[in-house]
Amino acid sequence: MSHYFIEDNTLPDDWRHFAYYYNELAFAFTSNAGMFSPGHVDEATDLLIKALPPLRGSLLDLGCGYGVIGIVLGKAFGLELTLADINRRALECARRNCAKNGVRAEIIHSDGFESIPDSYDTITLNPPIHAGKEVVYTMFAQARTHLKPAGAFYVVMLEKHGAKSAQKKLAELFGSCETIYRKKGCYVFSARIS
Repeated sequence: MSHYFIEDNTLPDDWRHFAYYYNELAFAFTSNAGMFSPGHVDEATDLLIKALPPLRGSLLDLGCGYGVIGIVLGKAFGLELTLADINRRALECARRNCAKNGVRAEIIHSDGFESIPDSYDTITLNPPIHAGKEVVYTMFAQARTHLKPAGAFYVVMLEKHGAKSAQKKLAELFGSCETIYRKKGCYVFSARIS
């Protein structure tokens, strides 16, 4: 079985084109087979984007998929953008989507933080829940070491996928974890080094 958090080059193409709106900005996206949420922006990603305060500086969209979070926030706030994912097919869509939306980004093929040497003002993550808790918690721990001073790590999770235990883990790793959005079992957490 193929999952969006692995590379599967055997899948036939299934290109999907769709629009997304953030405040007064309109975006055009393309997705393909073997990606998370093909053909639309999932509700949790939409809630994460809309829950965040104004951002500045540099942003890493970790596990970026076809690039929605990073592209939208990068364009809206004029950020220095990095997109990273393990799935090369998703990264190719992210490249196309950057071009379509007039956004510049460094695009990195990386398993978690494996190929990411830099630190960032903001890191965002809609975690690959089905990769397992160990993988997700490793991403949490490594995010802490890739934040600049006063930087923030934003994570969106559903209660049915372990949001409460993830919140405890983030608080343990960072020293604090704030819930900045909660509705219908969906949580957006903000973790900063305290």
